[in-house]
Amino acid sequence: MSSQAQERDGNEERDHGKASDLDTEPLLGRRVSTGSHASERSAAKQLTTRHAFAVLVTLQIGSGIFASPAQVDSNVPSPGAALLVWVLGGLLSWAGAASFAELGAAIPLNGGMQAYLAYVYGDTMAFLMAWIYIMAAKPSAMAIQSIVIAESIGSITSAPLAAWLLKLIAALTFLAMVLVNSINTKITLRLSESFTGIKLITVVLIVVGGFVAVFAHLVNPDSSLSGGKDWYSKDWFATRPTVSEGHLIDWTSMSTWERYGHYSAAIYGGLWAYDGWDNANIVASEIRNPGQALPKAIKAAMIVVLSSYELVNIAYYILLPWATVSSSDAVAVVAMSSAFGRWAGILVSALVAVSCAGSITSNVFTIGRLTIAASEREYLPTVLGQRGLPWHQTQALIQSEDSDTDMASLNQDKLSHFDAPIYANLLALLLTLIYIFTGSFRTLLTFVGMAMWVFYVSTVVGLLILRRREPHLDRPYKPTAILPAVFVVVGTFIIVRSAIFSPVQGGVLACLLIMGTLVSKLRAR
Repeated sequence: MSSQAQERDGNEERDHGKASDLDTEPLLGRRVSTGSHASERSAAKQLTTRHAFAVLVTLQIGSGIFASPAQVDSNVPSPGAALLVWVLGGLLSWAGAASFAELGAAIPLNGGMQAYLAYVYGDTMAFLMAWIYIMAAKPSAMAIQSIVIAESIGSITSAPLAAWLLKLIAALTFLAMVLVNSINTKITLRLSESFTGIKLITVVLIVVGGFVAVFAHLVNPDSSLSGGKDWYSKDWFATRPTVSEGHLIDWTSMSTWERYGHYSAAIYGGLWAYDGWDNANIVASEIRNPGQALPKAIKAAMIVVLSSYELVNIAYYILLPWATVSSSDAVAVVAMSSAFGRWAGILVSALVAVSCAGSITSNVFTIGRLTIAASEREYLPTVLGQRGLPWHQTQALIQSEDSDTDMASLNQDKLSHFDAPIYANLLALLLTLIYIFTGSFRTLLTFVGMAMWVFYVSTVVGLLILRRREPHLDRPYKPTAILPAVFVVVGTFIIVRSAIFSPVQGGVLACLLIMGTLVSKLRAR
């Protein structure tokens, strides 16, 4: 035997010995099912940095920036404090997004948090995340966005619409969005990019409205276009009474614990507006070169979103009397209507509705991939992991078995035209309709935030564990450890605050976690 052959055999024996050593074997090889790898091979890498950026911006700029300012403003003592809360929410979301970018680059598998939790903690934790997100968190979030669309449509009618009619409009809107997003991936990506442009146009219009009001005031202090008077006649950081859920808040006689509750509620409202920063990771295996694309997309998206939110909120305080900001859940429409007339309010109402439709598009896209990843790990029935129309799948399979290679490739191309996760979308449709007809905006908002932050914090804690346990894991992107540490500390306070001040939603979440744990154990047996 030649020396080269002996050397090759020796290398193979050493490699085999390393693969069998539990101390050196990568966790990825032990804990991620083969189904996940099969999905990676079958799923075309269609997504670029631009697509990941569009998904992030489209998800984050949705109902939150047009509905959350009231919750933020009513729970802080001044407009200046509210603007600081929006910056804090953006920076905290950025820290979480940077932490997730490290995980997405090191573990480029579809499923996002689900894949990372399985990697670090094992199947039970990953199953709980899939259980809560697919059955409750994501459908509730899409229900909120559908309700905001219905309320935006209702705000431009001459007479108020009945509650049942608003829910019907929300349900029909969501049904239409699911149908559009159940054709193929390319159509969904094009829609996502288009909605991103519309969202940015909406933000720009509101910001320009604020600049117009400032310019009009400088030219003529009595101009009807100069917005409210508070922005130039009052101190932006002076303490003033606010109204939260119908109760007057006197900040001068408040205890420290009460202040903590209100500040937490304000941060919570801001974080809801930023929510969605984790979703690019859900489709990591479909992104070309995720080690470079994910960090670039996340950085660009967070800069755009944080800047947009800060400028939009400044515009709100310029265009409206400050007391109005905390009393209106449709602050964008009210602001533009007050400053520029009813036509401006109608225009912004339509743009807000379209922006929320864009968020639904990205949510349908990501929950479909999350459901596929869960079914591949056998957390859900395997039928939920199938892509495309059922009869197209059957026809392509039969013809591929009976035809030559060229015909099989042609049939696979036909199948790729209908590659949306139909069954996963149907499940999301059913659950979201239930939440639309049974839930209210504020109840769903609190529950969604609480459920998501439990797993956000758990995932970033897993990142810190992974850095210590697998220091040699290939990490194309690695932010400073301060970012995930700060995220974990602040996120824990948010979860504790939510559980104390919203015991009903906390109890529902605890019940779902217990049920999910029992189902996971029974499934394992």
